[in-house]
Amino acid sequence: MSPVMKASPARGRHRPHLPATRLHASASWVVPVVLGVLSGGYAMFIGHNQGATVLAAGLLGLVGAVVVGVACYLVGRIQGRLLPEVRAGLYGALLGCVIGFLYCLSGATVARASVIALAVALAMAAASFYVFHAREE
Repeated sequence: MSPVMKASPARGRHRPHLPATRLHASASWVVPVVLGVLSGGYAMFIGHNQGATVLAAGLLGLVGAVVVGVACYLVGRIQGRLLPEVRAGLYGALLGCVIGFLYCLSGATVARASVIALAVALAMAAASFYVFHAREE
């Protein structure tokens, strides 16, 4: 047989799996800072477009950036001790809260923002759950 045509031994089902990579140590604070700045900047943009003064919109953006950054940092610190199902739910809840808050700032009703946030949270939790289980050995 040629090397290309060799049959692989049947050792059971082979699940696709993503390679485990170690992140750089600075990723533990760089990722939350970037996510905080992006969400805070977008909150400031929305607030200013809704008629707030530059100072009020800047304060809203600053508070939003700090809250999102700290929440992302705390999730990153405890994620290694959590079950994959709980971790996926936590990621979904965090993203759902951020998207719901930003959507509510745009002038939508609280009910509509809650529905959008729930849909985004469920989608993120499902995607995270899939990725965490695809990486399992």
